[in-house]
Amino acid sequence: MDIGEYLEEGLMAFIPVYLNMKGNCTAIYTYKGGEKYLEQSLRSFLNCLGRYFLMDLKESRKYYGDLLNINKLVPIPFNEENIFIPIKTRKPISRNDGALGYVNIKYIEKIEERVNGVDIFLSSNYKIRSLNSLKTVEKHINNGEIIKKFYNKKEKGIYEDIVFYDEYNKPATKGDIALLRQELLKIKETLE
Repeated sequence: MDIGEYLEEGLMAFIPVYLNMKGNCTAIYTYKGGEKYLEQSLRSFLNCLGRYFLMDLKESRKYYGDLLNINKLVPIPFNEENIFIPIKTRKPISRNDGALGYVNIKYIEKIEERVNGVDIFLSSNYKIRSLNSLKTVEKHINNGEIIKKFYNKKEKGIYEDIVFYDEYNKPATKGDIALLRQELLKIKETLE
Protein backbone atom coordinates (compact mmCIF):
# COMPACT_ATOMS: atom_id res chain seq x y z
CA MET A 1 0.00 0.00 0.00
CA ASP A 2 1.34 3.45 -0.82
CA ILE A 3 1.11 6.72 1.12
CA GLY A 4 -1.78 8.00 -1.03
CA GLU A 5 -3.94 5.03 -0.02
CA TYR A 6 -3.29 5.62 3.68
CA LEU A 7 -4.33 9.24 3.23
CA GLU A 8 -7.47 8.26 1.29
CA GLU A 9 -8.41 5.98 4.19
CA GLY A 10 -7.97 8.90 6.63
CA LEU A 11 -4.55 8.73 8.28
CA MET A 12 -5.30 9.25 11.99
CA ALA A 13 -1.95 8.40 13.58
CA PHE A 14 1.36 6.63 13.11
CA ILE A 15 3.44 5.50 16.06
CA PRO A 16 6.65 3.53 16.59
CA VAL A 17 6.25 -0.04 17.82
CA TYR A 18 8.44 -3.05 18.45
CA LEU A 19 7.22 -6.20 16.71
CA ASN A 20 8.47 -9.68 17.57
CA MET A 21 11.11 -10.94 15.15
CA LYS A 22 10.91 -7.69 13.16
CA GLY A 23 12.17 -5.02 15.56
CA ASN A 24 11.52 -1.30 15.16
CA CYS A 25 8.39 -0.83 13.03
CA THR A 26 5.51 1.61 12.56
CA ALA A 27 1.85 1.15 13.47
CA ILE A 28 -0.52 3.11 11.25
CA TYR A 29 -4.10 3.93 12.19
CA THR A 30 -6.53 4.90 9.43
CA TYR A 31 -10.18 5.86 9.75
CA LYS A 32 -11.43 3.38 7.13
CA GLY A 33 -8.72 0.73 7.13
CA GLY A 34 -7.99 0.28 10.81
CA GLU A 35 -4.62 -0.62 12.29
CA LYS A 36 -1.74 -1.75 10.07
CA TYR A 37 1.93 -2.42 10.66
CA LEU A 38 4.81 -1.42 8.41
CA GLU A 39 8.22 -3.01 8.61
CA GLN A 40 9.93 0.36 8.42
CA SER A 41 10.89 2.90 11.04
CA LEU A 42 8.67 5.83 11.87
CA ARG A 43 11.37 8.23 10.63
CA SER A 44 11.36 6.48 7.26
CA PHE A 45 7.56 6.64 7.05
CA LEU A 46 7.60 10.32 8.03
CA ASN A 47 10.13 11.06 5.30
CA CYS A 48 7.90 9.23 2.78
CA LEU A 49 4.99 11.46 3.85
CA GLY A 50 7.16 14.54 3.38
CA ARG A 51 8.14 13.43 -0.14
CA TYR A 52 4.51 12.67 -1.00
CA PHE A 53 3.49 16.22 -0.05
CA LEU A 54 6.65 17.68 -1.68
CA MET A 55 7.57 19.13 1.67
CA ASP A 56 10.89 19.82 3.38
CA LEU A 57 10.22 18.60 6.92
CA LYS A 58 13.26 20.37 8.37
CA GLU A 59 12.20 23.75 6.96
CA SER A 60 8.59 23.17 7.99
CA ARG A 61 9.68 22.51 11.58
CA LYS A 62 11.85 25.63 11.54
CA TYR A 63 9.12 27.86 10.08
CA TYR A 64 6.30 26.68 12.35
CA GLY A 65 8.65 26.36 15.33
CA ASP A 66 9.58 30.04 14.92
CA LEU A 67 5.89 30.88 14.68
CA LEU A 68 5.15 29.06 17.96
CA ASN A 69 8.44 30.12 19.53
CA ILE A 70 9.49 26.50 20.12
CA ASN A 71 12.32 24.48 18.59
CA LYS A 72 11.34 20.91 19.47
CA LEU A 73 8.16 18.88 19.16
CA VAL A 74 6.70 21.12 16.45
CA PRO A 75 3.41 20.02 14.81
CA ILE A 76 3.71 19.04 11.14
CA PRO A 77 1.05 20.41 8.74
CA PHE A 78 1.06 18.37 5.53
CA ASN A 79 -2.14 20.12 4.43
CA GLU A 80 -5.16 21.64 6.20
CA GLU A 81 -6.69 18.18 6.78
CA ASN A 82 -3.50 16.48 7.96
CA ILE A 83 -1.88 18.34 10.83
CA PHE A 84 0.03 15.95 13.06
CA ILE A 85 1.18 16.60 16.61
CA PRO A 86 4.09 14.73 18.23
CA ILE A 87 3.26 12.43 21.14
CA LYS A 88 5.68 10.33 23.19
CA THR A 89 4.41 6.76 22.91
CA ARG A 90 7.23 4.51 24.11
CA LYS A 91 10.60 4.28 25.81
CA PRO A 92 13.10 3.33 23.10
CA ILE A 93 15.35 0.31 23.57
CA SER A 94 18.02 1.40 21.12
CA ARG A 95 19.54 4.85 20.64
CA ASN A 96 18.11 5.53 17.17
CA ASP A 97 14.66 3.99 17.64
CA GLY A 98 12.76 7.12 18.67
CA ALA A 99 9.92 7.57 21.13
CA LEU A 100 7.62 9.94 19.26
CA GLY A 101 4.51 9.08 17.32
CA TYR A 102 2.26 11.52 15.46
CA VAL A 103 -1.50 12.02 15.80
CA ASN A 104 -3.75 13.91 13.37
CA ILE A 105 -5.62 16.57 15.38
CA LYS A 106 -8.62 16.17 13.07
CA TYR A 107 -9.36 12.70 14.49
CA ILE A 108 -8.88 13.33 18.22
CA GLU A 109 -12.18 12.73 20.00
CA LYS A 110 -11.05 13.19 23.61
CA ILE A 111 -8.10 12.74 25.94
CA GLU A 112 -8.10 11.20 29.41
CA GLU A 113 -5.43 11.26 32.07
CA ARG A 114 -4.30 7.90 33.42
CA VAL A 115 -1.50 6.70 35.64
CA ASN A 116 1.84 7.57 33.98
CA GLY A 117 0.36 9.24 30.93
CA VAL A 118 -2.67 9.97 28.81
CA ASP A 119 -5.06 8.02 26.60
CA ILE A 120 -5.86 9.76 23.31
CA PHE A 121 -9.15 8.52 21.87
CA LEU A 122 -9.42 8.71 18.09
CA SER A 123 -12.35 8.32 15.72
CA SER A 124 -13.26 4.71 14.89
CA ASN A 125 -12.74 3.71 18.54
CA TYR A 126 -8.95 3.62 18.55
CA LYS A 127 -6.87 4.62 21.53
CA ILE A 128 -3.25 5.78 21.59
CA ARG A 129 -1.39 5.58 24.88
CA SER A 130 0.95 8.48 25.50
CA LEU A 131 3.68 8.77 28.10
CA ASN A 132 3.24 12.56 28.13
CA SER A 133 1.33 14.35 30.88
CA LEU A 134 -2.18 15.67 30.26
CA LYS A 135 -0.85 19.23 30.28
CA THR A 136 1.77 18.40 27.63
CA VAL A 137 -0.74 16.67 25.34
CA GLU A 138 -3.14 19.61 25.67
CA LYS A 139 -0.28 21.97 24.79
CA HIS A 140 0.57 19.92 21.67
CA ILE A 141 -3.09 19.94 20.60
CA ASN A 142 -3.29 23.72 21.10
CA ASN A 143 -0.09 24.18 19.08
CA GLY A 144 -1.62 22.05 16.32
CA GLU A 145 -4.76 24.21 16.31
CA ILE A 146 -2.66 27.39 16.09
CA ILE A 147 -0.69 25.93 13.18
CA LYS A 148 -3.97 24.99 11.47
CA LYS A 149 -5.24 28.59 11.68
CA PHE A 150 -2.00 30.02 10.31
CA TYR A 151 -1.76 27.30 7.64
CA ASN A 152 -5.29 28.09 6.40
CA LYS A 153 -4.54 31.81 6.26
CA LYS A 154 -1.24 31.18 4.50
CA GLU A 155 -2.86 28.93 1.90
CA LYS A 156 -5.61 31.47 1.24
CA GLY A 157 -3.05 34.26 0.83
CA ILE A 158 -3.98 36.11 4.00
CA TYR A 159 -0.57 37.14 5.26
CA GLU A 160 -1.38 40.30 7.23
CA ASP A 161 -1.87 38.53 10.56
CA ILE A 162 1.20 36.36 10.05
CA VAL A 163 3.37 39.35 9.11
CA PHE A 164 2.01 41.32 12.08
CA TYR A 165 2.71 38.41 14.42
CA ASP A 166 6.21 37.83 13.02
CA GLU A 167 7.05 41.54 13.19
CA TYR A 168 5.74 42.19 16.68
CA ASN A 169 6.47 38.86 18.37
CA LYS A 170 9.78 40.18 19.65
CA PRO A 171 10.76 41.59 23.04
CA ALA A 172 10.07 45.30 23.46
CA THR A 173 13.13 47.50 23.89
CA LYS A 174 13.34 50.59 26.06
CA GLY A 175 13.16 52.62 22.85
CA ASP A 176 9.91 50.86 21.86
CA ILE A 177 8.40 51.62 25.25
CA ALA A 178 9.53 55.26 25.06
CA LEU A 179 7.87 55.63 21.62
CA LEU A 180 4.70 54.02 22.93
CA ARG A 181 4.68 56.39 25.92
CA GLN A 182 5.14 59.38 23.63
CA GLU A 183 2.24 58.27 21.42
CA LEU A 184 -0.01 57.75 24.46
CA LEU A 185 0.82 61.24 25.75
CA LYS A 186 -0.08 62.74 22.35
CA ILE A 187 -3.42 60.90 22.39
CA LYS A 188 -4.06 62.10 25.96
CA GLU A 189 -3.36 65.74 24.94
CA THR A 190 -5.78 65.58 22.01
CA LEU A 191 -8.52 64.18 24.22
CA GLU A 192 -8.20 66.95 26.82
